[in-house]
Amino acid sequence: MGNYKKGGWLFCLLVLTLLSGCAGGGKQAPSNLSASFTTVTPPDAARLYQRGEDSFKDGDTHGAVRLWNRVTHEFPGTAIAAKSMNRIAEVYLAAGQLDLAARYLDYLVYQYPKWNGIYGARLNQLKLLARLGKQKEVRKKAQKLWLDAEGHPNVRLGLAELMIGIYDAGNDTEEAFNWCASGFSEAKTSQQKRVLTDLTKRTLAKADTGDIHKLYKSKPSDFMKVFLDFRNAQLLIAKGHKEEGTGLLKQLLAQNPDHPLAEDMRAAIRGGSVVETNIGLNPDRIGVMVPLKGPNAVYGDMVIRGLNMALSDWKATHPDEKVTLDIKDAGLDPDTAVRSYNELVKDDSVMAIVGPLGAQANRSVIPLADSEGVPLLSLTQKEKGAGSDAFVLHAFIDSRDLVNALVRYCRDQLHYKRFACLYPDDRYGQKLAKIFAESVQKNGGQMMASASYMEKSTDFTAPLHQLNEIAKKNAPLSDITGTPFEALFIPDEVSVVSLIAPQLPYNNIVGVTLLGTNLWSEPSLVRSGGVYVDHALFATAFYPQSTNPKVQAFEKEYTGLYNAAPTYLEAQAYDALTMLLMARSADGGVSSRNALFNNLIEQAKDFHGVTGRYTVSQGGDLQRQYSIFQVKKGTVQKVYP
Repeated sequence: MGNYKKGGWLFCLLVLTLLSGCAGGGKQAPSNLSASFTTVTPPDAARLYQRGEDSFKDGDTHGAVRLWNRVTHEFPGTAIAAKSMNRIAEVYLAAGQLDLAARYLDYLVYQYPKWNGIYGARLNQLKLLARLGKQKEVRKKAQKLWLDAEGHPNVRLGLAELMIGIYDAGNDTEEAFNWCASGFSEAKTSQQKRVLTDLTKRTLAKADTGDIHKLYKSKPSDFMKVFLDFRNAQLLIAKGHKEEGTGLLKQLLAQNPDHPLAEDMRAAIRGGSVVETNIGLNPDRIGVMVPLKGPNAVYGDMVIRGLNMALSDWKATHPDEKVTLDIKDAGLDPDTAVRSYNELVKDDSVMAIVGPLGAQANRSVIPLADSEGVPLLSLTQKEKGAGSDAFVLHAFIDSRDLVNALVRYCRDQLHYKRFACLYPDDRYGQKLAKIFAESVQKNGGQMMASASYMEKSTDFTAPLHQLNEIAKKNAPLSDITGTPFEALFIPDEVSVVSLIAPQLPYNNIVGVTLLGTNLWSEPSLVRSGGVYVDHALFATAFYPQSTNPKVQAFEKEYTGLYNAAPTYLEAQAYDALTMLLMARSADGGVSSRNALFNNLIEQAKDFHGVTGRYTVSQGGDLQRQYSIFQVKKGTVQKVYP
């Protein structure tokens, strides 16, 4: 520490000189500390600095400043001395002691030009000038700081926020909007984008149609153009052109489902939707659309069981609330689905609908729910490429997210590189095989081979031989002595997997980890597969034998009622209705479909159900965390998270 203290007396003299203002008046400024500057932090300096931070957190501002001043005096020429001076300046700036803040910042910028935080100090100088009302000087210096601070995104973001405020206060919408665009070029996190989104909305809130057209002519990026389109739609609705404005918003949302404005678009659509006046509303009735006839009726029955359990549990804790489930057939054709929807909405005046269950029914019903403002908790996975919907949440498992969670675990935790897929040659198998291959590539793995087998197969010799041969051709020469892949994905039911697994070693596929989907989350996996499925991994949002207390309670209640183990369908239906009922009773009870859906979005943002924890994406889509389970010595254990 002595080497640092040798220069302490000179440093103190320089500080006193500059802080007292004696550097001005034609006197020559002292030479800076560039020559002796070091980024090495002495341990004593680090301890002093941290004590200052601790004091500041405890509310002892004077004590914090005193400790940071000690760092600057005892360890001049170090980066931590510069950091301490900047912290002192920030404290004085926040306290409104602008003269003291200016002196520290001026000295810091002059003496420590090599400090890696110097651009942040220069930004603080501009904030200080703005507080002093010297906006003209700030505007003059801002562009240079922006150029100098390349590679320092936080400084650039802070500068953009400062300049947006300055130009917005001066009613210069064009320059404020330009700085919004600059800020977004540096924003990486969702929080940063949210802050800039709010600032951009505030900037454009003053803009009229003429201002928006002027900004269009400046040729903004496609990303920034969305803000102008959104404001244009708002102006149309405000002028009484609700149908035109809402139509523009729906088109905008469909084209930009992941834009930071997506949630605002949805809210604006819900607020400005043109709902048919002949649609009544009975807040006590909830519609349900599931298959009641044909080959899929069994799945409809499973959903109804889950819904009835949720309703029973809800009434037990909310005895004064009236709720009735109105169940209609989703059907096998679009006409049946549309007819059932119209009966629920226009005849029975349901407040919301759980369902449909089935992709075809969804395609028919979703546009109607969106146009008429009817909240829909769909029990079908959202189709790839579908835009965001204003009144629809898809509550079903997302195969892409599920498979990606499984592959990411294999890559990050197990460090697997080479993957293969054996899939049934049907619609589900083909879809999952494609998703798996895309996920492997996305996560930096190598897809060695894929092969399919016919439905109801019992002998898998041919497809396994084909899989091995393709993989060997794609493997490096050094890897052809053993099985060329480390993990094998089989997107099929447990009954089929239990037939495939024992045949693997007889077809020279050994030492690989079997991978599966939520279809594997059955107790029979271990019993049927035996030692051949040991170490197998599968991803799911619901596992009935989970140690989670909420899942255990659900499984016990369901088994007691139906003498069978629940599946994902019952669990998902239970969560969907519970979430909907919570949204319905929030804020003392809602009286409109729009308010219900707004509450539903809020409930879903942090909902903990029997199928896991839910969140809502920036685009307004329902998401969840998928768990990874592994077979270990005859038991299934959760390994992630």
